[in-house]
Amino acid sequence: MQRGNTKDLEAFQAMFNPRSVAVVGASTQSGKIGNFVLRSVLASSVDRVYPVHAGGADRILGVKAYASIDAIPDDQVDLFLFAVPQQHILPSFEAAVAKGCRAAVIFTAGFREAGEGGRRDQEILKKLANDAGVKIIGPNTMGFYSAHNGINATFMPVLSDLLRTPGNIALVSQSGGVAGFGVIQFVENHVPLGTLVCLGNRANVEFADMLYYFAQDPHTSVIALFIEGLDDLRHFFEAARYCAAVKPVVVLGAGYTDAGRKVAKSHTGSMAVSQALYEAAFRQAGLLQVRTVEELVDTAKILAMSPPLKGNRVGMITHTAGPAVLASDILAKHGLVLADLDDTTKKTLISERMLAPFTPPTNPVDLTTFGYLDRRLYVEVLDLMGRDSNVDATLAICISGLGDPNVEPFPMRDFGKVTTQYGKPVAVVWGAPVDAHQEFTAWMEAGVPAYPTAERAATALANLCRASKRKKAKESRESLPGFPKELVELVHKKQSSGRYYLLEHEAKRILELAGIRTTRSILAVNEDEAVFAARQIGYPVALKIASVDIVHKSDVGGVVLGISDEEMLRRSFRRMMESVAQRAPSARIEGICVQNMVPPGTEIIVGGVRDPQAGPVVMFGLGGIWVEMLKDVVFRLAPITKEDAWEMIEEIQGASILDGFRGSKPVNKKLLVQLIVAISRIMDRLPIQELDCNPIIFHDDIYTVADVRMVISRTS
Repeated sequence: MQRGNTKDLEAFQAMFNPRSVAVVGASTQSGKIGNFVLRSVLASSVDRVYPVHAGGADRILGVKAYASIDAIPDDQVDLFLFAVPQQHILPSFEAAVAKGCRAAVIFTAGFREAGEGGRRDQEILKKLANDAGVKIIGPNTMGFYSAHNGINATFMPVLSDLLRTPGNIALVSQSGGVAGFGVIQFVENHVPLGTLVCLGNRANVEFADMLYYFAQDPHTSVIALFIEGLDDLRHFFEAARYCAAVKPVVVLGAGYTDAGRKVAKSHTGSMAVSQALYEAAFRQAGLLQVRTVEELVDTAKILAMSPPLKGNRVGMITHTAGPAVLASDILAKHGLVLADLDDTTKKTLISERMLAPFTPPTNPVDLTTFGYLDRRLYVEVLDLMGRDSNVDATLAICISGLGDPNVEPFPMRDFGKVTTQYGKPVAVVWGAPVDAHQEFTAWMEAGVPAYPTAERAATALANLCRASKRKKAKESRESLPGFPKELVELVHKKQSSGRYYLLEHEAKRILELAGIRTTRSILAVNEDEAVFAARQIGYPVALKIASVDIVHKSDVGGVVLGISDEEMLRRSFRRMMESVAQRAPSARIEGICVQNMVPPGTEIIVGGVRDPQAGPVVMFGLGGIWVEMLKDVVFRLAPITKEDAWEMIEEIQGASILDGFRGSKPVNKKLLVQLIVAISRIMDRLPIQELDCNPIIFHDDIYTVADVRMVISRTS
């Protein structure tokens, strides 16, 4: 689905709110998937249900059955559910199209996950569906469930009971198994789910389609995703960026692969593994990444129930110290702090005798045993937290009485009223087993997200803070100026020549035309030419071997620095040629580059690669030997904005080095931002396959690209 595609939107509306459903492969046997699917549909709010049973059964589960799709007395059947063997899917689907099929679910496996034959059948199925304007969930799927429309299109009829109460969260999973575990988490944590979609093999419905759809769905306010892999990361990124600007999106990724990627010789290419690119795209699009199914559900829950967190200051209420310590450590790890309560709050805690005489009025507010016995104190202290301008959110910790009649019931409804009164997020640690259904349900009804452990509540609150700080993605990206005609013509000339690996001086010329500062480099094919070049540049100079076959010049003796005069230059030239001939005898040598020396400074790397899924990508990190040793680099999909570049700078683990380290001068970060944006612009606008600017040396409040490797794309 493309954004604003009316036909696709209508197909999805027919899918999630069908007037009629046909179950192809409906079974009379209770243990067959076709029987499970029919029972799911019969538990749905659907006007007409048509079981199709090739064996000739007259009725199944009390509903009239039909021997074939052609026999259905209705030429406008919205949704077809297929539970027949793989070899029957294609002819059955064609028959369904003739019956007005607008959407379908194919539970059957044996398509692209099963080898070449299955992949071929799935491509045929996809073409048939696209030509007919039909959207398919699957093949190899658990199906979908919509609580708002009362439609259960899965082989799990029990979902109609478990997920009967509509919620405002949509869960989209590639895996039916992970979706099943997710449903268990939603049920155990008493979180109502609005829509569940298991995409399976993704014949012609992708995550991007679901993001565009749920961005416009009035019943959905939070989207949760489980992604194993994508066929088009760039398409997903555009949809995710659009959706995240409207509604929060939480994502759990796993099983990344490098299928289709060739071995890259550049630092950027070799480090651009799937996980790095996926997580970079998630972050750049404004998605909130989590690490477990439990955290996915916990985070979706707090996002669905809470207003945004406007700051990082947390007030804590407890009657037991240990869980408060656990929660405090997690909050601190994620950048949240315990609020410094204002004087009015402290005075009121004392004057109203909310605390024990021996307890100071500090944060966390420790109600000691009195809070366990007199639970109205929680409501009173929460009201103070709501009034306190130093508090952005509140975390309350309390242990359930577990039905003990001598323990006062917690006033959850009143607590919920205070929660909504001040518009600040509130989370509760409710010390009770998850099967304390009535108590956790009461918290949901009160509108307060409650968690059974301090760790989970604190993590959820930290994720709410992360989500609240996410900048809304801009719909219109910054307009970028064009390149000089000479630059464009030079790149295309190199491309048409068939020599795609550029020599250093050639690559630097391209960078210079793009407005990027480099060393002056002159190619010399003999000693005399090198001497002449050094005179033009001015001593001291450096020598570098020029060969498209040598990636790491230093490893073969192909770099000499700090050459101060002609005698030293001639000696270094001869030794370099001898060393390279011995260590890389098969390398094609074009000559030696002579370039000016760069003053010492902070070394960084900025590069790019054209990825099969992500398209043009830009990388940033610490340069020189550090990129090989630490691999402390980050990625973004090009082109990027200045805001994206600032995030990249702050994201690397060695970010503090850029502020000056052991006497070194701070890096001019504004200039660094401009440089990263410029490199991303090159990757986006020009047919460049790989680009490494390493090292780029920041010195004297400027920078110089000291070395560069560039590979032109074979296709435009």
